[in-house]
Amino acid sequence: MTSNTKTSFSEWFDRWKNSGLIRALIFTYKVAWNSFLVIISVIFIGCFFAFGITTGYFAALVHDQPVLNYKTLKGDLVNYSQSSEIYFADNIPLGKVNSDLIRTTVTLDQVSSYFTDALLSTEDELFYEHHGVVPKAVFRATYQDITNQPLQTGGSTITQQVVKNQILSNVVTKERKAREILLAMRLEHFFSKNEILQSYINVSPFGRNASGQNIAGVQTAAQGIFGVDAKKLNIPQAAFIAGLPQNPFVYSPFDNSGQIKKDISPGVNRAHAVLKNMYNGGYISQKEYQDALRYDYKKHFKDTTKMIKNRYHYVTNEVIKDASIILAKQDAQKQGYNGEKLYQDYTTYLNYSKVSKSQGSSVESVAKANKANYATIKKHFDTFQNLMDNATLDLQNGGYKIHTTINKDIYDDQQAFASNYNGYESDRITYRTNSKTGKKEAIHHPMEVGSVLIKNDTGAIISFVGGRGFDLSQYNFATQVNRQNGSTMKPLLVYAPAMEAGLTQPGNIMADLPYKRVMGSGQIYSPVNYTPLYHGFESARKALYDSDNMPAVRLFTRLSATISHPPSYLKKMGFTSLVGSDGYNVSAALGGITLGPTVEENTNAYATFGNGGKFVDAYIIDKITDTSSRTVYQHKVKETTVFSPQTNYLMLDMMRDVLSPLGTARNVPRQLDFHADWAGKTGTSQDWRDGWFVATNPNVTLGVWTGFDNNAKMNHQFYSTRTQQLWAGFANAAYRIDPELMSPSKKFTEPKGIIRTTYCGLTGQKVTSLCKEAGFVTTDLMNIKYAPRTTEEALVRTSHGVKIKQSFVSQNYPFLDLSKTNEKFLKLIQLPGDQLVTDAEFAANRTKDNEDKKQEPENKKATEKQNNKEEQITPTTNDKKQNKPNPKVERDEKKQTSDKQTTDQQNKTTSQSNSTENNNSMKNDNSNNQ
Repeated sequence: MTSNTKTSFSEWFDRWKNSGLIRALIFTYKVAWNSFLVIISVIFIGCFFAFGITTGYFAALVHDQPVLNYKTLKGDLVNYSQSSEIYFADNIPLGKVNSDLIRTTVTLDQVSSYFTDALLSTEDELFYEHHGVVPKAVFRATYQDITNQPLQTGGSTITQQVVKNQILSNVVTKERKAREILLAMRLEHFFSKNEILQSYINVSPFGRNASGQNIAGVQTAAQGIFGVDAKKLNIPQAAFIAGLPQNPFVYSPFDNSGQIKKDISPGVNRAHAVLKNMYNGGYISQKEYQDALRYDYKKHFKDTTKMIKNRYHYVTNEVIKDASIILAKQDAQKQGYNGEKLYQDYTTYLNYSKVSKSQGSSVESVAKANKANYATIKKHFDTFQNLMDNATLDLQNGGYKIHTTINKDIYDDQQAFASNYNGYESDRITYRTNSKTGKKEAIHHPMEVGSVLIKNDTGAIISFVGGRGFDLSQYNFATQVNRQNGSTMKPLLVYAPAMEAGLTQPGNIMADLPYKRVMGSGQIYSPVNYTPLYHGFESARKALYDSDNMPAVRLFTRLSATISHPPSYLKKMGFTSLVGSDGYNVSAALGGITLGPTVEENTNAYATFGNGGKFVDAYIIDKITDTSSRTVYQHKVKETTVFSPQTNYLMLDMMRDVLSPLGTARNVPRQLDFHADWAGKTGTSQDWRDGWFVATNPNVTLGVWTGFDNNAKMNHQFYSTRTQQLWAGFANAAYRIDPELMSPSKKFTEPKGIIRTTYCGLTGQKVTSLCKEAGFVTTDLMNIKYAPRTTEEALVRTSHGVKIKQSFVSQNYPFLDLSKTNEKFLKLIQLPGDQLVTDAEFAANRTKDNEDKKQEPENKKATEKQNNKEEQITPTTNDKKQNKPNPKVERDEKKQTSDKQTTDQQNKTTSQSNSTENNNSMKNDNSNNQ
């Protein structure tokens, strides 16, 4: 190439390089390269920065975690007993939380390979490859915590789960998670994989067995669920058991009584997921997988067996439940939830579930019917249930000390009385078909009892009776079973709220007359009394101690029109079982609500009256401490004002009469071995399915329920006597142990603002002449706030006597069914055809009547003289002298006497307002709400 050519190319290249396009491309390249270098530098620096933050954050979380040596870790790895302990009041030991936890340890070679395959494929497929943790799971957990996500997702390795179960706790916090990761790596440093795996299969919880006991360890699970050894587990059985540890109480096929759950689909679905993992991991063939999916689990579950009797099962179960709720609420708060809101929705879901079972519908449909957000409630229920399950596991192995309020001696004596009482009715028998044999089996339902004794000022549950015996029924009828409370609802929802609203006072006149109301649905609501008798017009005090229903229903009707939320009183007093329109519907006045309260709730509500109108929530757990004696929970008493002191005292004074010789609990005082200022109320649900008696004194409140677990009817002649005998027996048992508790020297003190005065019972105002004439004047205690200050006339004079104005009847005695009202009571009510009479006309008529009465004896005397003359007979010589009676005179005299008695009786009936008292000594109390 010549020099000219080279020069030409060089010049051309220079011109090309300096062209606008090429210079733009070069500039873009330099910018892109420099940007790339900057981004790489930022990412590099960011990674180091993020790593530094993560490392520093992790170090901060575990800075106070001691470094555990081999000996300590070895002890933790094989120590399968770290039970929490329960104490009665006064620090008296009761026993361990997991005293019913069944565990049998085995070695790996004693376990079916199907189980280990199922376990590894589901819980930790990289178990033999990692060093205690999976890095991506660690970063995911860190990210979730930094971004403040409430619940961390799963991903814990088997090693981490061993650390959680044996060294730490089940409570989910960021500190615990960080320590779990650190200790898992240290555990892997000291021990082989098989040692760790063997610990896991022996310590993991597997729900409940066929006796309802809590079980841990694969061997116990295999025997307790399928009745085989762990070595003999087949593929579907191994898959079922391997799936349990994730959520043992949800997936377990048995409930706490050892009965197979009606719905075992959660456990079966979980087992099918495990089988899928086994197939995908190559542990089983497609044929084995398909055969296992067709396995009939229900057919192969072990038959229910009776649990070995434990003297304090009722207490232990109740303490575990309440302690789990307490710890779950605390855990929820730590995770960013509102613990109280979660628990409220958890309780709501349980209530809806109970309703759905009774109606044969779904929980979702019940929620929709009550205009509730089912998705939210279900989500909160699942979340809180998971928190409770973790708390329960933590209680079993966390080494807590749980101090309760239960007086051991009182509890023992009351339970002994319940077990030995010989007045129970005979068992009710139902039949069911055995799903395995196809044969009918007789199911015995013994009569049951539930009772709770509460300290008024603190809410401490001193004792309770969960049933006649845990061997007869494992239901706790004191705290877990909801029942309609009949007439014990009247003071809580009707009389006390009505007095608070100024609608009535103890001496005010009520109408115990037929009630008929067409409800919004078109149905007719027409309740009745215990007997078909009506007592006409009576005081509120008498209506309560006689437990007449019509006055309560009418008063509640007026109350509902006066205040907007009647159920608010029940909620203030601890009722958690209200569903939908409960407390608004008129039948609620007689205890007609969907589920009804537990004995604890009903008794706790009555303790409000014993505590001056202030509600204090009942509790059984006073304090919980951890292994280092640090207090993790201490109960605090909180009062809620429900009624004014004046309303509260008036209600107490009315309920005192229930135990008087006039009341429905008249026989209780003579059955007691001591005296106290008791005030209470009897109650019965419709068709005598539930019997109640609840009473309070200045120290304590004692409530008792009787009935059958299958809601069978009781003998209506003796149910009330039986309930009251049991109540007295429980009271006497407590008195023998603590006389000062049960028989305080003080009485309920009348507060300022209470007066005893005379007034017109119809209006609550000053006495009028017509009120006095009609006999409606009353003298009784009254809140001075509502003392009579004016004159109001509720009566009118008619040609047939003094009567209650129709307008007053409509306003104060609504929905009166005149067609069924007795004639003698109708005479007291103004009717459309009645002719009014002025006072002047009445005075003139009375003067004329008096003159007629004066003339009547003279006419009668003249008539008798004339008759005697006509009847004289002249004797003959053959007749003896004798005085023969005159038949005509006798007939006339008898007729005059009879006519006078009839007239007197009519006058008496017209002027008398109050009906005759029912003196039948066997009269009982019955709601009979329709």
